[in-house]
Amino acid sequence: MLLILACACGSKPPPPAPAPVPEPTTAMPAPAPPPIPTEPPPVDTPTKPVKNTTLAAIGLDPDALDRKADPCEDFYQFACGNWMAKTEIPEDKPLAMRSFVAIEDRNLDYLHDVLEKAQKSPGKDPLQQKLGAYYGACMDEATIEKVGTKPIQPMLATVKQVKDAKSLSAAIAKLHAAGANALFTFGPVEDSADATKSIGGIDQGGLGLPDRDYYLVDNDQNRAMRTAYTDFVAALLAEAGHKADAAKQEAADILALETQIAKVSKDKVARRDPKGTYNKIDRAGVVKAMAHFDWDGFFKTVGVPKAKDITVTSPEFLAGVDALIANTKPETWRNYLTAYALRDAAPFLTKKLEDMRFKFYSQLTGQPTQPPRWKRCVEHTDAGIGDLVGQLFVRDRFPGASKQAAEDQIHAIVAAMKANLDALPWMDPATKAKAQEKLAAMAYQIGYPSKWRTYNFAVNAKTWAANAFAARRAEAARLMAKVDKPVDRNDWDMTVQTVNAYYTPNQNKMVFPAGILQPPFYSVDFAIPVNLGGMGMVVGHELTHGFDDQGAQFDAVGNLKSWWQPETEKQFKQRTQCVIDQYGKYGLNGGNTVGENIADIGGIKLALAAYRALRQPAPETTVADGFTEDQQFFLALGQAWCAKLRPKFEQMLITVDPHSPARWRVNGPVSDTPDFAKAFRCKMGSKMRPANACVVW
Repeated sequence: MLLILACACGSKPPPPAPAPVPEPTTAMPAPAPPPIPTEPPPVDTPTKPVKNTTLAAIGLDPDALDRKADPCEDFYQFACGNWMAKTEIPEDKPLAMRSFVAIEDRNLDYLHDVLEKAQKSPGKDPLQQKLGAYYGACMDEATIEKVGTKPIQPMLATVKQVKDAKSLSAAIAKLHAAGANALFTFGPVEDSADATKSIGGIDQGGLGLPDRDYYLVDNDQNRAMRTAYTDFVAALLAEAGHKADAAKQEAADILALETQIAKVSKDKVARRDPKGTYNKIDRAGVVKAMAHFDWDGFFKTVGVPKAKDITVTSPEFLAGVDALIANTKPETWRNYLTAYALRDAAPFLTKKLEDMRFKFYSQLTGQPTQPPRWKRCVEHTDAGIGDLVGQLFVRDRFPGASKQAAEDQIHAIVAAMKANLDALPWMDPATKAKAQEKLAAMAYQIGYPSKWRTYNFAVNAKTWAANAFAARRAEAARLMAKVDKPVDRNDWDMTVQTVNAYYTPNQNKMVFPAGILQPPFYSVDFAIPVNLGGMGMVVGHELTHGFDDQGAQFDAVGNLKSWWQPETEKQFKQRTQCVIDQYGKYGLNGGNTVGENIADIGGIKLALAAYRALRQPAPETTVADGFTEDQQFFLALGQAWCAKLRPKFEQMLITVDPHSPARWRVNGPVSDTPDFAKAFRCKMGSKMRPANACVVW
């Protein structure tokens, strides 16, 4: 499951989401106007003739509204309250959401139909044959059970050979070459000093729980999760042939090892600092920092024997792990890697292993039921050979009008940002010029890549695990081939059917896959205020990432280089701190969520300006069920984020996610938007019109 904009978006998607959207009806009685204001004033274009219509006709859901709520006190409740009250979270999901999750469900149903047809009637088309065989092998549960854990045995045999630092290094290297990033991650990253070049990047890893806080923060929730994790690890070891009593102690030793790894890992806020996470110590520095590890053997095994230019997010992490390599018994490392390999490969092996894995993760998400096999196999096919699926998705589900409309929105929002920069009173002329230079250089990609990936490995309809491992090895090799090469700005970091979008600071580039350009974010049948409140806000959000607390540290070409005059930078940091403090008052980690919150606030402002510019030539203004166009814009924004989460899943996201919960992704930014207060006639001092609003851009 991925919800990067909703649960995980930002500069670049991390290496690791559903109820159908209510379809608008064309004829339904106009409901009573909201209580505040009793008659929404036509504040957008009061001098134009008024055309009356319904919310449903323009792409909004009148039944989602909680008309008893005061929009000036809790706009999210007003926009989504009735939707939340009537929506049940499906048993096989950790959340329901009117946008991301509902769109993903529609996409999943489409992909299911495509793959079923490819399996049953592939014909002579090589693309259909490969898709059908890959998906069909995943669906062949009888053969999977018969094969059992045989596909992972060669890797487990390698792990059993660990007896010292050199053999430990060899086992970790083989896991990496197979696409499993044990202990740390290694792959291509843009060089922050020269963004045209890809170099090797090493990042911290090695934890089985979602964040270091689960190991280091002592509270009832974390203690319960540590116990659940230890039980899970013990069960994995027992499945590998260890005696039950011994497995319990071995699992406790693994938890102790991972706790030590957590202690030398940077926390979430520290990892948001681009300067702190860019440490180009190169190969010699890596060898010095983690001297007990066989780096020569590692680089050779993963396919980059001559890798020299390397940056690490944390030299301290390497030093800390080096001490653990020297001081931890080989037996503990063997058990640690055995459990890791089985946990990582469980989706490709037996039902028992997959069920064990789900049982553990369900304690993090609160999700009671595992998705049916067909859903899991569709997702595995997307993950393994996604560009083959993507070609069919674009053919069938991405009309040319969507691409053109997205481009029009981007141009309108870029124009809004340009005008906004010119008008900023706190930015000096020299810094403004640099900001405008960065904006002008920003690239964007819409719909699908210019070149599809190829998958040059064999797929057999009877060898599910072998297919999945081959796909992962191929992807690992593809990534390794980028190291020490020029950056390919045309490459995408997600498949086109993904319901998401992202901005990459080192490439100064926004990407909007075809998967997200669907209702309720966008439709050719929706009114302009509705499209701009939905998809326009997403575009504005991603553009603002280029100028958030992280993006603002990268220049027009993507280098980590300051372009700020000192006094203006001071003003920027003060405004950023205002946002940190504001969201801290909501009970959130303001330091961890600040980048996404800045992007949300800026995204609304830009999308609002863009919608008004696009509507300005219109000869009339539209009032829908008593709501003005400005109010329609804000309702579209609110309804795009209608969500209902299981408590455990919500708590996990608050712990690990750089995004704020949906309620605060709506209420936080609109309370910082004076035009919202104007549109809904909010009195000063109401929650959506505080005396001191935070505005960065």
